[in-house]
Amino acid sequence: MGVLQEFERRLEGAVEGFFARAFRSGVQPVELAKAVQRYAESNQHVTSDGVVVPNVYRVAVGPKDHDRLQGYGTSLPRELAELVARTAAEREWILRGPARVKVELAEDLKLGRYRLAGRVEAVERDAPPRQPAPPPEAARRDEPRAAIEHTQVVTAAPRGDGALVVRTAGAHQGDRVDLVGSRVTIGRLPSCDLTIDDSTVSREHAAVVRRADGWWVIDLGSTNGTRVNGRRAAEHPLTHGDRLELGDVVVELAEA
Repeated sequence: MGVLQEFERRLEGAVEGFFARAFRSGVQPVELAKAVQRYAESNQHVTSDGVVVPNVYRVAVGPKDHDRLQGYGTSLPRELAELVARTAAEREWILRGPARVKVELAEDLKLGRYRLAGRVEAVERDAPPRQPAPPPEAARRDEPRAAIEHTQVVTAAPRGDGALVVRTAGAHQGDRVDLVGSRVTIGRLPSCDLTIDDSTVSREHAAVVRRADGWWVIDLGSTNGTRVNGRRAAEHPLTHGDRLELGDVVVELAEA
């Protein structure tokens, strides 16, 4: 599956297809994804290390599009940032720092129009990811439009620092997958990183994703839901020892 198809599938899972009809005449999320890819390709810099592309992007949309896009919450800028990292890895481009995308409001833009700008923002090799700056006071007062105005940080190649281990007794007990990369999927499908053949687990049940502050679990619209330490959650931060309940199956986030 290509990175654009994966982008669409994950966003659809985040909102359970609710917004599919809302974007007929406005800016489409996949349109922004393609624009970011084109921008990176058109703004390559050949260096002694290889081909460097922008890692920081600002997307401006008009009021009507912003009202619609805010329904994705933080999922849209986060998935766009991950698309940058995945595209760079696939095409062997170099990112000088974490991929970051900000979607913001521009009052002068009409429905269906957007502006895109990007830049290379280098960080020291071993420096920790820069935390997003807090929104200005005016943006905090401007609800609900301010809801999407967040910068999401996705590292290009996070290190493995844990593993998902099946704890439920049965054929899959002890099965494990290391947390390497930026996203690990769990479900019945063979294409999932951790495949669990259990009728209470959905085909693509949940994903464990890397964010700026660590690993998070995201339920992918599963039938039986996802629980973290007994509490149901659409998405939740994880620490070592946390137990994920996917239907009747328990998966633990263990140390590597």
